Amino acid sequence: MKNLAVKTLVISAALLPCMVFAHAGHDHQSSWSNLVHFLWLAPIIVAAGLLFITRKKAASKK
Repeated sequence: MKNLAVKTLVISAALLPCMVFAHAGHDHQSSWSNLVHFLWLAPIIVAAGLLFITRKKAASKK
């Protein structure tokens, strides 16, 4: 199962475009753009962390 997850992650990352074009009105040169993108990614990072912690706890109980 772990190998499947790793393979899926690697293939997904390889298929993502290297450069993403912004739509009109979406300014990547703004001083706020990094913060906005981090706040957009924060729930994904938190979910991954929670998943890691719960799996680690479940593995230690076995």
